[in-house]
Amino acid sequence: MYFRFLNIPVHIHPTFWLFLIFFTNIYRDFSIHSCILGGVLLLSLLVHEYGHALTALYFGARPAITLEAFGGHAQYNASGLTRKQQFFITLNGPLLESLLIVVSYGLLECGIFHNPYIRYFLYATMQLNILWCLLNLIPLAPLDGGHLLRYLLERKFGQKGLKASVAIGLVCAAIAVPYLFYQGFFFFGCLLLFFGFQHFTILKKNARPYCPDSPFQVYIRSQEAIKNNDLKKAKDILKKLLKSQDSSIKNSATESLAKIYTLENQGDKSYELLLHADHRFLKEGKKLLCTLAYERKNYELVTKYSRDIYTIDASFETALLNSKAFAKLNKPALSGAWLQTAFQFGCYTLPIITDLLNDPTYALVKDHDDFKQHYQKINPENRRTLS
Repeated sequence: MYFRFLNIPVHIHPTFWLFLIFFTNIYRDFSIHSCILGGVLLLSLLVHEYGHALTALYFGARPAITLEAFGGHAQYNASGLTRKQQFFITLNGPLLESLLIVVSYGLLECGIFHNPYIRYFLYATMQLNILWCLLNLIPLAPLDGGHLLRYLLERKFGQKGLKASVAIGLVCAAIAVPYLFYQGFFFFGCLLLFFGFQHFTILKKNARPYCPDSPFQVYIRSQEAIKNNDLKKAKDILKKLLKSQDSSIKNSATESLAKIYTLENQGDKSYELLLHADHRFLKEGKKLLCTLAYERKNYELVTKYSRDIYTIDASFETALLNSKAFAKLNKPALSGAWLQTAFQFGCYTLPIITDLLNDPTYALVKDHDDFKQHYQKINPENRRTLS
């Protein structure tokens, strides 16, 4: 399920609906109360993620929200954002969600609603968001509290602060998990147990003395070289990191090196590098890969990752790239749907639309009814040009 609200695309994955069914117990007790609880959960997660996404949008990023099993996340392009801005993006998720607590409590206390279902909705909203806010602010990554603590300690104490945030998260998990199980919150207890195990693994891995030549520190030096416009030094460092055993460092190095090749007008090198990378872990590099693939007429690759790259960079340019790739493969319905998505951003005029119609890219699909039904929705004035 896809929709757009406040200029932010939202994708609700099928696994979220399965999670909703089991979380609310609808499959065993289909009742109005269960349905209300499901609505409260959906509303609460959307409000929380919109807190992140709207802040990212304010800072100039292009956010997209995905709801899936066990929760959701707001993705955005972090390049160009300061650490302080990312801190506020993380913080504003729980802050906006806390407004639901205040509003629902206020409406319950003022007593203007007497319908039992409305009062249950308000009560469930208050209780669920209190629980989720408290849990989400536990300083345990990847919860928001863990990211906030890491920012504060790392800014103050550097690498020692990062290690301290991991250790604090592990202690909090050791306290919270037994309590949650004791209170009967088995789902949340298992979730925190998993996060705690991740912290234990990280802490164990970093138990040895800090080494300035760790892959992460080497990668940081490459980014400093890029900032200083010393691209030769950056390339030398990144090429060595391509052999790293740390998959996350290897993928980050691949993306950075591909961007440098592109800046140096070495598109073929960038394309080959990204083409042979592990596409599952590419982020911004996947969008670059698809852009380069389109230029090299590898339209199948673009269509394969069309949804992925739009989630990474929800923009007019990305949607238009997907539309053109599907047009080249003579898939009018999908080409038209992506074209309609592109023009939802509102950055168009009638001449631009007309020029697109005359673009040879759309020669195979422009006269097809499946394409026309989407194209006509962009601007009703175009219907006469298509008839």
